[in-house]
Amino acid sequence: MKHFILAGVCMLSLLNCKEDKISPAALECYYGFEGLTRGDYVVGAPVTVQLSGGLAVGSQLIASNGVAWGGCNLPKQFMQSGLAVYVTGYFLTSKTLETMNLTPVPFVVTSAKPR
Repeated sequence: MKHFILAGVCMLSLLNCKEDKISPAALECYYGFEGLTRGDYVVGAPVTVQLSGGLAVGSQLIASNGVAWGGCNLPKQFMQSGLAVYVTGYFLTSKTLETMNLTPVPFVVTSAKPR
């Protein structure tokens, strides 16, 4: 019985560790949107930087399927148009965003590296 209780406590601890807070940088990039929550988390996605047409930061990340993602929080050393990078980060969503047709898709970079 003790093992089941211990396993239950461990599972609850892991569930509570889920990172769901939005970074302050994301709130600055998307300051006009209310009720933002974190959507899908992406690890090591290959993208190409495009330095025009972004929302607040003036950059977009073009995914391999051609879809434009926002470049919020992209480190300055990667702000070069045409640069191929791998990014890790998360999409943003809200009740309002779900009904809007936004380009680029709101995305927050948590890390990047050259490819």
